[in-house]
Parts: sequence; structure tokens; C-alpha cells
Amino acid sequence: MNTPEDDQRELIDRAKAGEATAFERLAERHAVRLWHCALALCKDSHWAEDLVQETLVGAWQSLARFDGRCGFSSWLYGILRHRFLKGRRQQNASRSSASVDLDQVPGTANASDRSAELSEDALWIRRAVAHLPDEHRLVIELRFFAGATLDEIAAALGCPLGTVKSRLHHALAKLRQMNLRVNLFPSDRE
Repeated sequence: MNTPEDDQRELIDRAKAGEATAFERLAERHAVRLWHCALALCKDSHWAEDLVQETLVGAWQSLARFDGRCGFSSWLYGILRHRFLKGRRQQNASRSSASVDLDQVPGTANASDRSAELSEDALWIRRAVAHLPDEHRLVIELRFFAGATLDEIAAALGCPLGTVKSRLHHALAKLRQMNLRVNLFPSDRE
């Protein structure tokens, strides 16, 4: 019986051999989490979709260079991060990522359309997170809103795992200082 890792390794090998359907299956497995990560990075659902597409095209084109030293998802997050940074550099410098509109916070497509669905606590959490410094906000969003692991966050942000852990610790401390009373911690801690 194949484990999920064995199955993924087989798909990678078949995709490297040129089998497009194998790569399509890999892409299907990772697309949603990539999109959540992209949305957490760029705050724009259309741009996030474009980033995921560019990431998957780039992965397909450079699949021969994937050597397995890191996880396949970490490799994809690295490509996503590179595409995001490239796109951000090309944007108008006057656009400030520091001012976050609640409508652009991941998971709140349009506050007026979804306000009935979101509890007051959830809105408060998102507002509090939006006011964190970018380095702390991104780690919180990727971990708790996009569901990324700490290793995936490190790959997506291009920083060491220890830095991710430190940023997460400081971000949570700042949220506690804002009197955050809602439990953000998932039951399965890493």
C-alpha cells in the first residue's frame, strides 16, 4: 500500500518524464493551499489566482530541477514567493501594503456581503491581525488563515524556520496585548 508521500513521489517522477496528467494531479493537490498563501501575501484574489497559475506553470517548466532536497510543497511555495516579490517590485511604489482594507483581508471577500456570516469575534481578530506589522501579520495569516505549516511559511517567506517561530511568537504576544480572547491556536501544534 502506497503512502501519500510515495504516491506524490511517483507523480513527480511521472511528471518529470513528461506526463502532463501526473503534473495536473500534483497541481490539484496543492492549488488551494497555494491560493491561500498567495492571498495572504498579496491581499488580492485576482492577483492570487494569477500567482498560483504562474507558480504552477513555472513549476511545470522547471520540474527537472526539482531535486527532492526539500518537500514538493516547499519548492512550490518558494516559486510562489519569487513570483510575488517580482510582481510587487513591478507595482507602483506608492502603493502601501501597510494600510489594509478589511475587504482585502484573506477570507473576507466583501465585508458587506459576508458580514452576516462572520461573527463579531472573527471580524475583531481579522482587524487586529491587519494592524500587526507586515512581518508578523504574514506569519499569522499564513499559519492560521491559510493553514500553512511552519516549514511552508519559511519557504513562502524565504526565511529560516527559527525566524518564522520568533515572528509567530511575537505576533501572538502582540495580539494578546490587544486583549485577544479568542483561541487562535489549532489543536495540533507543531
